[in-house]
Amino acid sequence: MTRFVLIADGPAMPDDAELDPFWDRARAAHGDLGDDHQVRSLGIDAETTETILEFIRAGTKVATFSLPWVLQANGFPEPVAGMPLLLTDYRGKPRMVVRLTDVRETTFGAIGPQETSLDGPPVQDPDVWIPLHREYWNGLLSNYGRRCTDDMPVLVEPFEFVYDEH
Repeated sequence: MTRFVLIADGPAMPDDAELDPFWDRARAAHGDLGDDHQVRSLGIDAETTETILEFIRAGTKVATFSLPWVLQANGFPEPVAGMPLLLTDYRGKPRMVVRLTDVRETTFGAIGPQETSLDGPPVQDPDVWIPLHREYWNGLLSNYGRRCTDDMPVLVEPFEFVYDEH
């Protein structure tokens, strides 16, 4: 099994002793998940992460977004369609599995309603999504000596909800 933990700069790192049994239960419920997967945490703090997980569970958030610059700087592999993502809460506890249905690259300056409508309800309007993500990503990118620019590559990653234990 190959597991890639794509968590940096904020959320707690998960413990394999908790990830392994959760992943085994997810695979038992959905045998087509395979072995390889990524582990991620979405959100800037515990409260936001819980809200995001609820939007995913409700089907109102159906994509996430990644920065190739951060993936490359950390040696993380780029995501591909079909890749399962094991999502953790902000404390690193496994919570659910989604599967990427597509991965497409755009630039930050080209992000519009087609992309932002895939995110959670409070940020689906580009007038909300763009400044929020610019601020968040500038904070993240400052650790790498970079800034969010209109030509910055962004991966748009639509997904399908697969599994949780709630």
